[in-house]
Amino acid sequence: MVMPKRKPIFRGIWDMLAEPKSVTIMMTMAYAALIMLGFWSVQDISTTGLRDIMGGLLIAGGVCGLIGCPWGQWWIERAGLVATAAAFAVHLSIVMAVTPPDGPWDVASAVGVELLVVTRWIRIRALPADPRRPRSGSTRGRGTNA
Repeated sequence: MVMPKRKPIFRGIWDMLAEPKSVTIMMTMAYAALIMLGFWSVQDISTTGLRDIMGGLLIAGGVCGLIGCPWGQWWIERAGLVATAAAFAVHLSIVMAVTPPDGPWDVASAVGVELLVVTRWIRIRALPADPRRPRSGSTRGRGTNA
């Protein structure tokens, strides 16, 4: 009996990634960076607790993104985007209240990240929870062009 040839493990993982794969890989790396940023944010106990809340939201958003993004589970990634947007809203409120010397840069970076989160939300908002199903109202095959 001839055994079927197995695909290499990396090829199998590559085939499972949601389309477009380049965007999926970049977003997955961004979610991993958010987790690291969250842990960095909570390493020192803050007096007000706002930084701890921001760090917890970044960790939660990054974990949801890492779970949902690569496999096209958009409903999980949407939860991660909400947590990430909330974290940077907390960051923006801290920057606006305290106004450190590099305040304009902090404001611009926080607003920029918020815009990226909103852009990603817009890209995946109409995608089905199951990446193998077509979008609602679409007759095309796969609807995962996030």
